[in-house]
Amino acid sequence: MSSTALYTCLITIHRATNVPVSDFNNFTSDPYFHISLSVNIGNGAPQILAHRTRTERSTRDPTFDSKWVVSGIPSRGFNLALTLMDEDPGNHDDKLGQAVLWFPFAGQTFEEGWESGEQEYDVHKRKGEFKSRVGSFVAKAVTREKVGHRCRVWVSVKVVGKAKSQTDHRIYTLGPRAAKAPNEDHSQPSLKASTFVANRLQLAGPVPTDLRHRYVGFAPFIKAMFKRKGIEGMILHRALHRQHTFIYNWAKSTVYGITSASEDEDHRQEGEGDSGEGKGNSLSTESEAFARQLLKMTSHGTHGRIFTYVIMLDGEWRFTETGEEFSIQFLSKHTMHSDVSIEIAFSGEFFVRSLHGDDTSDEEHTSPSHPSEYELVIDNDSGTYRPRSDLLPTLQAYLASPENLAAFGRVIAMDGFDEKLKKWKENRTNVKSEFRNSKGKGRENGKVV
Repeated sequence: MSSTALYTCLITIHRATNVPVSDFNNFTSDPYFHISLSVNIGNGAPQILAHRTRTERSTRDPTFDSKWVVSGIPSRGFNLALTLMDEDPGNHDDKLGQAVLWFPFAGQTFEEGWESGEQEYDVHKRKGEFKSRVGSFVAKAVTREKVGHRCRVWVSVKVVGKAKSQTDHRIYTLGPRAAKAPNEDHSQPSLKASTFVANRLQLAGPVPTDLRHRYVGFAPFIKAMFKRKGIEGMILHRALHRQHTFIYNWAKSTVYGITSASEDEDHRQEGEGDSGEGKGNSLSTESEAFARQLLKMTSHGTHGRIFTYVIMLDGEWRFTETGEEFSIQFLSKHTMHSDVSIEIAFSGEFFVRSLHGDDTSDEEHTSPSHPSEYELVIDNDSGTYRPRSDLLPTLQAYLASPENLAAFGRVIAMDGFDEKLKKWKENRTNVKSEFRNSKGKGRENGKVV
């Protein structure tokens, strides 16, 4: 019935005008929107999803055209809170204002074909920080009224169809396949072995319902840290939150993008054909683009790289390289990645490697291979959340699904205590150690194991 139907919606944040001034040097800002979508299902706390637009630099009239595809939306609609922020990596981001919206319009319900068109809304600056309001008044006085004062945002919502599942009453992100990492030169797939990069990738939802793990309070201070109880708990919680913010912060060096099938078309036009036992012929180009992005972010598995990861309940995959040379090795790694979240979907370590076992491949791939020539090996090696080993097949099926990494030649989910896996990791650690000791010289150091 339409009253209980679930829909997939495309939300677009088009642009904004007269953003409050945050930078007094040139009377501009570095604005972005943090978007919170909430749905009240009537039997508990509302479900909430979050999305972030890219940052537009040194402007008061940014154009975002940021698209967000969310599924599982009930016909009665959702609440959308748009918080306008100014990016300030050296300090903390400043809140410039907020607009709170409801879709569909009063007296309406969602149905197939419904769309709002571009709608204009006020961004209320009184919900922003005092500094930004003062900045706008100063700019207006200095420029003799040339600086506009009324901040507006343009938003549109479109129902693109019914949700794939009409029984799963969770909201989840379908797209965009956003990727975020510091600005490294990805024209070559291999970064320096000592380069520390924090990565985020948005997996297509919904995350399987069974993939839900709560922190394991194996010591009193762990419980205190997650629940922010007592002085020790509050200090630890704040310290890990600050570490998460520092490592995953946005700055001018940050690369944010949407994986696109057009990149795969470019590879094909350059003469790269499908490979991997014919599997590539049946794969969607979107899956290939997503797999290529993961290969870039992991430098194609060169130099024995191993990554620590968490997958959040909303499908966001966060990971960094792990190793003795990185200070992250000495933190509570999975707690930091999750930003001290009480529950996550899954956590552990992973690496990518060539299916062909080429241990003497060149250090740099001048023409990156097709994703079907690689495999992803992922485990549940996490003392903080201790994901269940019996759910590894569920994790494997989710990651290897056509919506995610089906373009990989193989995806293997293994128990962290598996002796074969331990041996593989040991070999990779040795390769990395050899590379570091020899400062990257020689053909052997670029091998993939």
